[in-house]
Amino acid sequence: MKKKSSGTAARSQNPPVRQHVEVLGKALDILDLLQASHTELRLTDIAERTSLDLSTTFRLLRTLVERGYARRDKKTKKFQRRLGHRSFRIGYAQLSGDEPFVKKVTQGLLDAALMSGIDLLVTDNNASSEQAIENAAELISKRMDFVIEYQLHSRVAPILGNMFREAGIPTLAIDVPMPDAIYFGADNYAVGRVGGEALAQFARQHWNKRVDRILLLESEEAGPATHLRIIGSLDGIKSVLPDQDEKCVLNKNGKGTEAGGYSATRTALRFMGKRERLLIAAANDNCARGAIRAIREAGREPFTAIMAQGWGPDAELEAELCRAGTPLIGAVAYFPENYGAKILPLVLHCLNGQPVPPASYAEHKLIVRNGLSVPVQLIPSSRALRQPSAET
Repeated sequence: MKKKSSGTAARSQNPPVRQHVEVLGKALDILDLLQASHTELRLTDIAERTSLDLSTTFRLLRTLVERGYARRDKKTKKFQRRLGHRSFRIGYAQLSGDEPFVKKVTQGLLDAALMSGIDLLVTDNNASSEQAIENAAELISKRMDFVIEYQLHSRVAPILGNMFREAGIPTLAIDVPMPDAIYFGADNYAVGRVGGEALAQFARQHWNKRVDRILLLESEEAGPATHLRIIGSLDGIKSVLPDQDEKCVLNKNGKGTEAGGYSATRTALRFMGKRERLLIAAANDNCARGAIRAIREAGREPFTAIMAQGWGPDAELEAELCRAGTPLIGAVAYFPENYGAKILPLVLHCLNGQPVPPASYAEHKLIVRNGLSVPVQLIPSSRALRQPSAET
């Protein structure tokens, strides 16, 4: 009598578990065909040679184009293979690795690059125009396919733009515009406007519309683009307090730094009475920190309202918003951790010959301090931080 076959033998007669991913195989067939072809191919040619129907072929091609592995000529409507993402060499010159805001931008870019399979070469400008020029020369010498430039000084932007243009390297500039570069950063006028309106709303509700002085702390080094933040601030204040006398407005250069904001605020306070009602619009979180310190040293917290108009959010200012008696009534936040996910697709579209807008803006949101009595359109900090994707 024959022995029964073992369980192993019986199982071996069954067909193996299918592990082939059909749709991926189809996409790779298309890529192989495009790679082997020395000319552009029509949709019908690709469908015929890969034995796929037209609808499936078009959907797969569209996905490959969007992800940068293929391109479609706008005139001929034909397709051809592009190099994979790992073949792109992208350089990133960060503003300063010491800045909390910049650290979030950099980490967001690194995360987005990792998810897209891109090697990102990072250099540090150390908030120095001279270092920015040296880094630009290094990135050019390494023949980058694209450079993301993040530096503070508007006066050096034309120099950098010219360097990259002569080298034939497309660029994207963060926050400070650069000639021939895609711009990504704050919509500065809109940011200033929403911050100015919030300051004026505070004065209307808590000071019975009385405002004796308005101090505008800007960053002159960053140039005319960020100056729009100051123009927007004043327009926002006027929209709520139209009768406010412009003679009470003081413009000071906070230099975009905590030391600059502190020094400019202290200088302004010398010409004010201790009980004068003061609104301060600070160009960024660094200036705001300096202004807060100067106001606190002068004991003017009850008579001062400060708005930070370039916030990370930042852990120190987040704690400040929760502090009793703080002169900081709010901030306009940009959520720099989201920059990378927005910037990298722009870079890849540019490298793949796809249309890219000349300027794209970071989302921004107004956040106000905990427990503050404000109009309903202003967003308390605890709720705003849980919903970073919502618009102001």
